[in-house]
Amino acid sequence: MSSLTTEARSALPPATGAGEPRPALAPSSALRSAGTESVVEATSRLFAHDCFCLTDLRLVGHPVVHASPALADLTGYAVEALTGRNLGFLLRNDTDQEAAEAARSAVESGRPVTVLVRAYREDGALFWCEQRHYPIQDGEGRTTHLLTLLRDVSDQVHAASAQAVGQELSGSLEGDGRFFSYALLLHDDGRAELAWASEAWRHLTGYGVDDVVEQGLERFVHSEDRELLGERLSGLRHQERRVDQYRLVTQGGRVLWVEDFATRRWRSDEAGVTAVYGMMKDVTNAKREAAELWRLAHVDALTGLPNAHLLEDRVQQALLQARRNGTHVALALLDLDHFRFVERTFSQRHGERLIIEVARRLRRALRRTDTLARCGTDTFALVLCDLPNERSALPVLEKALAAVRERYQDGTLTLQLSATLGVDILPAGTRSPSAALERADEALRRAKANARGGFRFYDAKLDAGMRSRLELEGELRRALSEDQLVLHYQPRVQLDDGAIHSVEALVRWGHPVKGLLKPADFVPLVEEAQLGPRLFEWVLERACRQAQRWQKQRAPKRVAVNVSPTALASGELVRQVQDTLSRYDLHPGLLELEISERTGHETLEAAAGTLQEVRAMGVHVALDDFGIAHSSLTQLRGLPLDGLKIDRSFISQLDGDGRAEEVDLLRAIIALGKSLKLRVTAEGIETKEQNLLLRQLRCDDGQGFLFSHPVPAEYVPAFA
Repeated sequence: MSSLTTEARSALPPATGAGEPRPALAPSSALRSAGTESVVEATSRLFAHDCFCLTDLRLVGHPVVHASPALADLTGYAVEALTGRNLGFLLRNDTDQEAAEAARSAVESGRPVTVLVRAYREDGALFWCEQRHYPIQDGEGRTTHLLTLLRDVSDQVHAASAQAVGQELSGSLEGDGRFFSYALLLHDDGRAELAWASEAWRHLTGYGVDDVVEQGLERFVHSEDRELLGERLSGLRHQERRVDQYRLVTQGGRVLWVEDFATRRWRSDEAGVTAVYGMMKDVTNAKREAAELWRLAHVDALTGLPNAHLLEDRVQQALLQARRNGTHVALALLDLDHFRFVERTFSQRHGERLIIEVARRLRRALRRTDTLARCGTDTFALVLCDLPNERSALPVLEKALAAVRERYQDGTLTLQLSATLGVDILPAGTRSPSAALERADEALRRAKANARGGFRFYDAKLDAGMRSRLELEGELRRALSEDQLVLHYQPRVQLDDGAIHSVEALVRWGHPVKGLLKPADFVPLVEEAQLGPRLFEWVLERACRQAQRWQKQRAPKRVAVNVSPTALASGELVRQVQDTLSRYDLHPGLLELEISERTGHETLEAAAGTLQEVRAMGVHVALDDFGIAHSSLTQLRGLPLDGLKIDRSFISQLDGDGRAEEVDLLRAIIALGKSLKLRVTAEGIETKEQNLLLRQLRCDDGQGFLFSHPVPAEYVPAFA
């Protein structure tokens, strides 16, 4: 966008016709003399045949409140489309500081101001528009409205003579080195003769005007854009107007972007010549700013890779290419294993350096035609293009996993990395990148659930499972909101005397269609849907409320509540426990938190401080499912524990052929717990023989169907 001041505009020939402003008219005084007539009514009457609009400066955004039919004819917009919007919408995405300053000057000074701007009609056609702004003041001298008279001066801007146009444009823009005007003669034999050029060429490029006149414009155009220049000149032999952006190389070797607006002025068939007049503007900064905005929106700041927004476009391009070439596309999501442990244990900066290194390795592993993107904290997307068949993705995926598995060194920190992949081989005719991403994500989820460190392909069987899981997830969210969940309680028995001193709260889902669902039917989905913290808070609330009732009945029972991995890592555990105990005035010793060994050593170690805070309140902490993750003595000592619960899988094997080995193993586990002064509980006791053996091994407590199934709260007092 460029603008011309009133003084520079004075060289323009006067316009004729209905849209011409009447210089004898004094709009401000005429409108002030309108008395009680509204400003809109007054302008409509006084300027009935003019091309004008009225802006209300008192309203937010300074919208047009009235537009004349002549303005609708000029712009192609309906009158209704012109009102209610700032007049600047005619400029579209262009910016014009001079025009904005001129309008502001009219408002502040109270004096009329004229500017020339490049505007767009409704159909996208560009034209030069003269805008004369007249401020309208109220009786107290405040500017309340702006009357703007408009006319199309495109023909006047590109006057009949190349010399006249050049002098006019250069005279008004000579002080700004961004603008350069010229006159060009295009000969039918292909020659392009620069007939005249303004002095602004020196400001723009550092070269003299004689240089460009004698050597031609092509000499100074960037080598990669000369083909575009040829197309441009050829097109101007037939097109009325043309706007292009291309690069020039300055005398100092700097590359700058210019926007070149040219119009075909006349044609002489006898001479075989077409005359073109044009004006060129430096848009380097605007291009740079636009590129930076695009980069911020589409490129990951840490790695420089495409982000999730750009990924969909890359997948779409790969699909189009595959349809043309009859090839396949593989979309893989790669998730780093245990990355959050690195961030929690060391620092965020360590994690960032690790991500940068993994990105470098994956770039090296992929082919030049493939795309690598970062679409999550520790998740990368691999788009493998032009695959001859489905199996041809395997070598590339194996190479990517091998690259990640290389030993990682960061100062004194040494890590053995691994990653998990979910892969979707996009079938022929796939058109939805988002659907492909969903399938790859589902495959990744299944791969992580089965065994980390490898990859899994999506297949049609997963599709039905995914739909079913998503439906169940939605129902589960409603269940939490609509209180469809209930708690049942299973007693924990002292094996030496049969006394019951505590119960475990176990959640059940009263599904409106499927009936009472056990935890195994929906708890895994809770973790996948990131509902762990919300479910934990619900269970904690209900369990503590029930424990308070038993406390008032003088039959206090310690209640054990399971803490999911996501609830443990949420950072809200201490607050949740404090608030709930306080709300129900419950003694902390009547609450126990059970942390599963399945949570993983890294998460448990990272949460040791949190568990210590909870234990300091007087709340008991027990390690559940012990034995399945092979925790070492050192790891156990590092956790603030009161109890140890042996996983039921060890108890169930007491009735098998390897009974002697299991007994030895249980004896060792019980001895380990007692050496750490932990109370040891055996889960899953179902037979009298199992109970007797565990008593002989001096196990403290037992829990299982032999004593009781989980039951509603009203049955618990009967245990006493």
